[in-house]
Amino acid sequence: MALLAVQGMAMSTAAFPSHHHGAVASSSFGLSAAVSFSRSRTSLVATAVLAPLTSVLDVYCGRGDRKTKRGKRFSHSYGNARPRNKKKGTGPARLYAPPAPPRKDQFEDGEIIAIEIDDDIMERMD
Repeated sequence: MALLAVQGMAMSTAAFPSHHHGAVASSSFGLSAAVSFSRSRTSLVATAVLAPLTSVLDVYCGRGDRKTKRGKRFSHSYGNARPRNKKKGTGPARLYAPPAPPRKDQFEDGEIIAIEIDDDIMERMD
């Protein structure tokens, strides 16, 4: 039964990216003879096969990301992103800087082009 489980995992490599196919299939079939006698090793093979998939799912920004302020609030923890004392962690006081003047558009040359719309074209379409 363990042999069938390992072969089933090796054949279901379609969920992994193409660069993992050879490594997953060869390691699963190479270990299938040793795993067929022991159930404890099948769990090790299963975790080894599923390891690339879980590492991709761990990285996302949002409530679960404990490095952001939102993630800190969600997990009820504190740190540099969400200090306990509001006066700490803000850095030095900011100096007042006036707003920057609007940037000049590189494609704007001040030329005005007159556009004439011919109403006869619209009447021909009706």
